[in-house]
Amino acid sequence: MTDQLQVERLLDVANPHEPAIISPERTLTWEQLEVRSIQLANALESSGVKAGEAWGVLAHNRAEWAEFSMGNSRAGTRIVFLNWHLTARELSELIIDSGAKVLVVDPGLRQLADDAISLAGDVSTVELGPEYEGWLADAPATPPSERQAGAPLLFTGGTTGRSKGVTRSDHKGNASDWAKIWSPWANAVSFPHEGATLASTPLYHALGMAGLVASMSRHVPVVVMTKFVPEEVLELIERHRITAAPMVPTQFIRLLKLDDHTKERYDLSSLQWVLHTAAPCPAWAKRAMIEWFGPVIVELYGSSEGTGPAICTSEEWLTHPGTVGRSVGVTTYTIVDDDGNDLPNGEVGTIYCKRAQGAPEYFGDPEKTASIQLPDGRFTVGDLGWLDDDGFLYLADRRVDLIITGGSNVYPAEIEAVLSQFPSVLDVAVFGIPDPEFGQQIKAVIEVDTRDEGDELDVDALREFASAQLASFKMPKSFDVVDELPREAHGKLKKRLLRDPYWE
Repeated sequence: MTDQLQVERLLDVANPHEPAIISPERTLTWEQLEVRSIQLANALESSGVKAGEAWGVLAHNRAEWAEFSMGNSRAGTRIVFLNWHLTARELSELIIDSGAKVLVVDPGLRQLADDAISLAGDVSTVELGPEYEGWLADAPATPPSERQAGAPLLFTGGTTGRSKGVTRSDHKGNASDWAKIWSPWANAVSFPHEGATLASTPLYHALGMAGLVASMSRHVPVVVMTKFVPEEVLELIERHRITAAPMVPTQFIRLLKLDDHTKERYDLSSLQWVLHTAAPCPAWAKRAMIEWFGPVIVELYGSSEGTGPAICTSEEWLTHPGTVGRSVGVTTYTIVDDDGNDLPNGEVGTIYCKRAQGAPEYFGDPEKTASIQLPDGRFTVGDLGWLDDDGFLYLADRRVDLIITGGSNVYPAEIEAVLSQFPSVLDVAVFGIPDPEFGQQIKAVIEVDTRDEGDELDVDALREFASAQLASFKMPKSFDVVDELPREAHGKLKKRLLRDPYWE
């Protein structure tokens, strides 16, 4: 490394030649990450992506995700993490909304990317592998000038509807302060300072990326899994002496379904911190994981908008069953009724948050930004819950209609909009019902247009129609037909009348 690069390090590790990222395809040292992140920043600029502008990544888990984050910070750009489960239509909407100029694409996802770009318009692509490596090699390894750090443009549905990009003030700082920007989150969730981290969740997801950057800010190497395989998780924990392992409840359930002999084969004593979030965790699964892994299970409540973190340790959950945790000081929670009045402890209402850094902003949508705030700066994403006398937060509903299945957020309005286009569908309601493995599964209740199609619904044809427009995890698992959906006189659908019996 040059002396200049040593001065421009984002991570001042003791031994830059030690492994930083370990994946099945390649291992990158800390020094290689520094150089490649500089080259990526310069390559983005040479491709026309200026500071403040967006570029996207559509890729499976792989070592390069680390340099994507570091390079984005150096470039001062906005990185958009694209979910490869989405359809081309859904991806095209995110590309258009973000204004992404360049997509870095996994070879196995090239056709999906091309289909999305054909709908989105003129966007250039760089395919990971020889093309990407050449793109980096052509860029200088001279650090760009200091600038405001680039940050992720995280897409979320907010309270309802189509995804919106979220920007937050706590992601801001100088490009050279990349580690300092991310270390507060690592401190808030008590991320370990030693060992190694296992990345088993998708790195396009906020949980996976948060674990990756927190680990790097701690100078802790990361072992990347390209695909979640339950027994392989245990083997990697033992082989690499894993100390940190962010997961989602669905992964807990799949691990717990391993036979006892397999569970007992591996030494898991190195684990210090296994954080879960993104979906409700069944009480039985959480207790079983604590009994198996030990009191290292940590729950996080939060969102892309910055409603967290609320943190709950194993010990706290066992003494306050059902809680999602309490504020670690970054966020103040209050419970508010429909008239805007604060509610006392124990009463259910809308959860509002107050952050010293201020409320989030929805990218390009000031009206939506204003709609989630109270005059005093508190904001909400529509979750319902209550606080107890010890300050622990409990959820009554993960937003009014939001479905969380296998850790993924699914918005019924989007599915309803697709299903309602089918010729024989007169009206439709979509909602979540309990599922022992995925937390929730998606159910659709259909009112058939009997004028043209009789009283029969061709479910197979409806599935085929919807699958062309919806990602597989958004497809309903079951369809019911009713004579008439319960709507009020002014047209509002009383969805709870359909949904509540399944949850009682």
